[in-house]
Amino acid sequence: MQDEGKQSFRVVAALIRQEGKVLLTQRWPGKHLGLTWEFPGGKVEIGENDNQALKRELLEELGIDVEIGTCCFETRHGYGSKEVHLLIYRCSILNGTPTAIDVKAIEWVGENELSTKSFPPADLLFVQELSLGRIGTEEVVVNAGTNIENEDEENDIVIKPAQVISRPPRK
Repeated sequence: MQDEGKQSFRVVAALIRQEGKVLLTQRWPGKHLGLTWEFPGGKVEIGENDNQALKRELLEELGIDVEIGTCCFETRHGYGSKEVHLLIYRCSILNGTPTAIDVKAIEWVGENELSTKSFPPADLLFVQELSLGRIGTEEVVVNAGTNIENEDEENDIVIKPAQVISRPPRK
């Protein structure tokens, strides 16, 4: 149940991988969570769907056009009187070279080096899961039936990367 006093924002971000690294952007100083690193993206505006918002944000911030894949992470995080509903999508660059147009900086960082960066609180669980190798590159469709040509086969099994539901307590 959402607190009626909280202002809620839907935010989309891109997980862009290249040569074993992920693309990060740095927030401007003097703004909320200034100088922290994040996955590129932004708020979904009224009248936009997630794909439209993500394409717009990546073009405005980085000057790139992307292909948007599946959502690999979703969370909600409260910042005082605001709540962020964050969805992260796997993306690949179709056109352009990422350039810091409307962000302070960009950097390609190895997934095992993410802990050296400062991230907004809403991103921390995703960063942890990514660092531990729990966010796959794409969902995989396995055809359990004999008819490989028929994508509508009832026996198709979709395997998605593991999602954290709960962890056993540490002893």
